[in-house]
Amino acid sequence: MKKIIFYLILALFTLTLGTGCKKKELGTPPASTIANFTYTATNNGVAPCEVTFTNTSINAKGSFWDFGNGQTSTEVDPVILFDSIGFFTVKLTCTPVNNLYYNQLEKSMIINVKDPNAGLTQVLYFTSRGPSGGNGHMVILDDGVPKVQDFEATDMERPYGIAVDTAHSKVYITDYSVGAIYRFNSDGKNPLKILDVNVAGQEIVGDPEGIFVLGDKIYWGRTGGIYRANLDGTNPEIFINTGSTPPEYPIDMQYDTTSGKIYLVNDKTDYSGGYFSVNLDGTGLTEYIPAIDGTALEVDFATGKTYMAIYASTGSSVTENGIYMCNIDGTGLSKIGDFGSKATWGMTIDYKRNKLFWGYKVSNSDPDGKIIRANLDGSSPEDWLTGVSPHAMQVVWIKL
Repeated sequence: MKKIIFYLILALFTLTLGTGCKKKELGTPPASTIANFTYTATNNGVAPCEVTFTNTSINAKGSFWDFGNGQTSTEVDPVILFDSIGFFTVKLTCTPVNNLYYNQLEKSMIINVKDPNAGLTQVLYFTSRGPSGGNGHMVILDDGVPKVQDFEATDMERPYGIAVDTAHSKVYITDYSVGAIYRFNSDGKNPLKILDVNVAGQEIVGDPEGIFVLGDKIYWGRTGGIYRANLDGTNPEIFINTGSTPPEYPIDMQYDTTSGKIYLVNDKTDYSGGYFSVNLDGTGLTEYIPAIDGTALEVDFATGKTYMAIYASTGSSVTENGIYMCNIDGTGLSKIGDFGSKATWGMTIDYKRNKLFWGYKVSNSDPDGKIIRANLDGSSPEDWLTGVSPHAMQVVWIKL
């Protein structure tokens, strides 16, 4: 009897398994939305830089970006300019295709836009002329009382031009009287005469004045046009030969990396004067203001303004000595400051504080001059550094 009951229960259990526990087809669940992105930056992430964001989100039908700098976008793969330094939290919020519990609709990353001046020191370099010769000098711009540090002495007599190679921490100075170009370390030490008119094969250095550095070359102005050489002075050659055609003697120059143009003022003492630009390949020579007697030049390419020290001269539009400002194309010329009885050979801009510097000379070589600092429109001038005989000058950020 017990065996019969056992077999009945087993049969009932087997019947239940066969009829009551059927397999259920679950199907494929809908895909979740997952926000994600990557990015790349120009200029090695140093400000200013453009950051390209690539949206790698899954199953999203819309995107909203917040870049942490006040900018937003709904583009899929936006490109954003970061011109300020700092850490920025970038958040991407996606619009889901389905409202699922497992959606991940936000993704955030912190990007570091680096300071281009990190590890660098802001320095004003200038040259001077004294009774016993000329020299280079430097002042660290730290908002304190300016303290002049002298370069190591050389045989310079009348240094008229200065250019700083920030990539290699070198300073170049031209000397009109000696007929030479000198190179110093950024701290003013280890002077080396890299070009000397008295050395065979280097006669081309001649009577140099204006100078700038571009890439692996130095470029200087002298009688007959613009010349160049390697950074160590080797392979000197004429670059733009003007000969007896204006500009016959560029005495101050500045290069614009964006437009590829050289801006210059031409000597008026022995030649035709004028404010010009010319393409780096020598084409497109343009005279903006004819016949002016400009001795110093500084161009603010960001604002499109040119600053010049100009003497009043016959046949020109300038009838009063002074510091002048105009548009980069020479229009809107107006006087914004004064200089002394002797020529001003140096001007520069401190972009951190938006200040314009220029030299003020009373005599040729006595330390009775000064460097004036003013706003970029010439207002609020102050005697920033006195007891000097300033010539060329340049403000840079550099590794000392």
